[in-house]
Amino acid sequence: MKGQNWMEVYSREAESTLVILSEAPEAVAGEIAALTSIRDYRLLPQDPMMIHDFYLGVSGNTQGRPGPALRIREVGATHLITLKGPIRPTDWGGIERLEIELPWSRDALDIVFKKLMDMGVQVPEPCPDFDSHRPLNVMASAGLQVVQDRETHRQVRDIVPDDDCIVLAEMAVDSVVYHFTGQDIRHYEVEIEAKEEAGPAAIRMVIEGLIEMYGPAVRRWNCGKLTTGNAVEEMLSKGILEGLIDSKNNLKPVAYKLIAYYMRRDR
Repeated sequence: MKGQNWMEVYSREAESTLVILSEAPEAVAGEIAALTSIRDYRLLPQDPMMIHDFYLGVSGNTQGRPGPALRIREVGATHLITLKGPIRPTDWGGIERLEIELPWSRDALDIVFKKLMDMGVQVPEPCPDFDSHRPLNVMASAGLQVVQDRETHRQVRDIVPDDDCIVLAEMAVDSVVYHFTGQDIRHYEVEIEAKEEAGPAAIRMVIEGLIEMYGPAVRRWNCGKLTTGNAVEEMLSKGILEGLIDSKNNLKPVAYKLIAYYMRRDR
């Protein structure tokens, strides 16, 4: 493997998520994105983002634990390669997991593939003709196929204490479109990720504040977008979600109770 002289960027991602449960989820998402403060924190708007994510299928011996998630992300003309480890619940109500995210390059690919092999996943070597502009072609040459294709419109807000200027966490109001075979499905959520050691405390306060403000229109959702999308795709294929998708392809609020039950059943 190349790239041994690189500093391997391993981080521990800490975040919490609320799913939006409403007959008009876009309106609730808009209201949350328009907030300028929650409790003792200011919400500072950043530029919106359009993100296109492609998850690749990986399998192998991971010592009985849920497997890793491998992703190619497109943000404008920029490509990123990301590897996420299994989710671990935290005592503050969120989740943590290993995350490696690097700009797409041959060295970054080697780092991620090495980590996958360290996790017990057998990954073939990609073709020697590395393509810096078409990462999905490189992944296909290594036998990795796209298992989830989704696009996210993300409205980002930095979470800053009233009495300081340090960004403790980042709140993302996400409108997610899953591209399934013959069917697009839209899902809305609020994802808050720690950026500093004190970030989890800020996340907890902001999450509690949003639940107080929006009540039954939001609920905690400790499943990532990948897991949620996989469950929705399987349920669609079995006809379980019939009548639970509105005319805008939004999941209806009652659908999430069924999705949560479906995911718990499969654990």
